[in-house]
Amino acid sequence: MSLELLKIYNARNLKEYTVSPHPLYNIFYGVNGAGKTTVLESVFLLLRSKTFRSVKYKSFINRDSNNCTVFAKFSHSDGITLENSFTLGISRSKDLSQPVIHLNSEKVTSLSAITKLVILGLITPQSFNLIDAGPSIRRKFIDWGVFHVEPGFLSDWKAYNKILDNRNTLLKKLSVRYGRTSSEYLPDHQLDNLNCWSPQLIELNNKLHKVRLRQVNNIAILFTQYLKIFSADLSNEIKLSYYQGWNKDLTYEDYLQLKLKDDVMAGYTRYGTHRGDININIKNYPAKDLLSRGQKKIVIICLILAQFTFLVQRVKNTDHSLLLLDDIDSELDQTNLEILFTILNTIKSQVLVTSTNKDRFDFLKRKNYQLFHVEH
Repeated sequence: MSLELLKIYNARNLKEYTVSPHPLYNIFYGVNGAGKTTVLESVFLLLRSKTFRSVKYKSFINRDSNNCTVFAKFSHSDGITLENSFTLGISRSKDLSQPVIHLNSEKVTSLSAITKLVILGLITPQSFNLIDAGPSIRRKFIDWGVFHVEPGFLSDWKAYNKILDNRNTLLKKLSVRYGRTSSEYLPDHQLDNLNCWSPQLIELNNKLHKVRLRQVNNIAILFTQYLKIFSADLSNEIKLSYYQGWNKDLTYEDYLQLKLKDDVMAGYTRYGTHRGDININIKNYPAKDLLSRGQKKIVIICLILAQFTFLVQRVKNTDHSLLLLDDIDSELDQTNLEILFTILNTIKSQVLVTSTNKDRFDFLKRKNYQLFHVEH
């Protein structure tokens, strides 16, 4: 199953662009500023209702237009099998904050339903901040994988954050009133108010921790396999693990009670699954402090591919998968670029790639890819 047809209207500098992608590899090449990345951005917008280059979606709309539209048809590459085929369209307007989405000509409002139609992977130059950036970006990365394989995750995640906000609001008030003067003493009624949130918070925290840990353990196997293809030495040294957000030697219930004084003084809940993180270590040291820039790129590519592959293999309610690689050849030398596509051959997903130099991909079998020249 693949993206068979893509139509783009008024997206950045692409006033109108239509393409029928190859079911395997698609190389969009051209000079800088021609609109290559806009093609990938349009696909991302279609499936995520937002772009990956800017949080301000209005900048994606052509300056001379008031709205942009992206339309796509997904179907089996044999052109005969109709099961699970669908059309999807999205329009975004400078005047409306919400997108207008149509699935098979029917208007839909559930964005979560759209995001599960296609397993979407993305590697851009910004992806290589995954190691060096703060833990929130890595939590979002792992949560995206959990969302696809754990049916109740989204509702549990929302409920947890709502309870956390309520507890933090009370903690902030207590911090102002008691934290600086007598943090060891809290009136019984204030303590009761605070503890009323604890049972639900603990239950949801433990559920979220369990599914996150399982997801990290699942992708760790593929991560090591892919890393070994790039570098046997790196695969032997780097370990992937999950930090749960509190001391692993104590239950969250015990730790929450133990750190009550700290929470009151700080004015917020300092520990829990909302502080979770993916640890990428070399002999118990953060890999980001020891790896070269080139090695970090390899590690991040393997991490993203591991989760993408796991979802392609695990998610049973869709057979659509699409991987977007923006300017990937500028980040890798020729040897590693060819290794990357060796791995992609095993995943067997449709891939859209942007490049300024199409000759970098001459190693691919001609029948397995198609070139598209993008001009301003």
